[in-house]
Amino acid sequence: MSLHRPVTGACVWRGTDYRDPADWVYTLSGEALADIDRAVRRVRDGGLSLDEVTPEVFDLPALAGDLRHMADILHRGRGFVRLQGIDRARYSDDELGIILWGLGSHLGVVVSQSQRGDRLGHVQDRGEVGRYYGIGGPIEVHMDPVDVTGLMCLTPAMQGGATPLMSSFAVHNAILAERPDLIEPLYRGFHYGSETVIKSDQPAVTGHRIPVFSFLTGEPDCFFLPAAIRGPNGEPREALPAIEQEAIACLQAVAGRPEMKIDMVIDPATVQFVNNRVLLHARADYRDWPQGDRKRHLLRMWLMMPGWPKRPPEVQMLRSTDRAGGGIAKAEA
Repeated sequence: MSLHRPVTGACVWRGTDYRDPADWVYTLSGEALADIDRAVRRVRDGGLSLDEVTPEVFDLPALAGDLRHMADILHRGRGFVRLQGIDRARYSDDELGIILWGLGSHLGVVVSQSQRGDRLGHVQDRGEVGRYYGIGGPIEVHMDPVDVTGLMCLTPAMQGGATPLMSSFAVHNAILAERPDLIEPLYRGFHYGSETVIKSDQPAVTGHRIPVFSFLTGEPDCFFLPAAIRGPNGEPREALPAIEQEAIACLQAVAGRPEMKIDMVIDPATVQFVNNRVLLHARADYRDWPQGDRKRHLLRMWLMMPGWPKRPPEVQMLRSTDRAGGGIAKAEA
C-alpha cells in the first residue's frame, strides 16, 4: 500500500476544468500595447542587445499589476498564463523577440538553453537530433529543466502542432488512484544523462536519482525529461526494471488522456509562460508549409525565478549552469 497521498491545490487541474479560453487567456489592453510599442522603440533606437533589456528599460506601467498577478498564477496558481493582442504584422521577428524578452524580464531571469549560450531559442525543425526544440514532428510528454518556459509564435504550422499542457500532479493523483504500485518508482526517480541536453566533460549520467514527484522544496515539484533518461540511441542508459518502464509508460499514457490536457494552439504573436515544476507539456504532430520560409517557428525562453524555493541538489540535473542557479552553461571557447 502506498504511503503517498493525493495532492491538492490550484496547480492540480484537468483539461476539462479549463475548456473556456476566457478563463485563462489575458487580452492586452490598448494602454499595455502602447507601453510595449514604446518599449520596443526604446530598445531599437538605443541599439541595445537583449542582455541589456531589463524591466527598467522595458518599462510597462499599464501592465505592472497584471504581470505581478501573472507571476502569482505561475507560482501559486494553475501554472500557466497566455497573453494575446499583439499585432503580428506590426513587428519584425527581431522585435517580437524583444517583446518576449522584455515580458520575461519582468517575471524572472532569462537563462541559456544550450552550450551556445542562446538565451532566446528558436523552436523550428532544423534536424538537430537530441534537442526537442531543433526537430520537427510530435514531441513526447516532458518538462524543461528550468522554472518557467516562455513561448511566442512567429509562424504557425500549416496544420497541427498544438502544445498540450497537463497538470503533473493531476497525473500523479490519477496514477495513485489507478496504479498505486507505480507511484513508488516515480518518487524514487531516474538517473539522467547529459548528452541529449548538454555536450561537455560532465559525467554521462547523474550520480543520483531525480524523483519525478517530490516535495523537497516544500512545494509540489515534478521533474520528467524522458529524452535524458534514454541514451543517444534512444535506449535506456541503464537496464530499467520492468516496473520502472511500466511507470514511465503509465505516466505518459495518463498525461495524454483527452480529459487531462489542454491542447494549446499558439497563434502568431501570442505569448505563453509555463511553470515546469508543476506542469508537463508535449507537442502534437504537424505539417509545415511547402514554402521553406514559412516553417513553423516559435521563440522560446527559459526563466529562473529567484523568489521561488531553491531546488536542492537531489532534483538538479545540470551541474554547470548559466546564472540564477539554472540554464545551461555556455561552452568555453
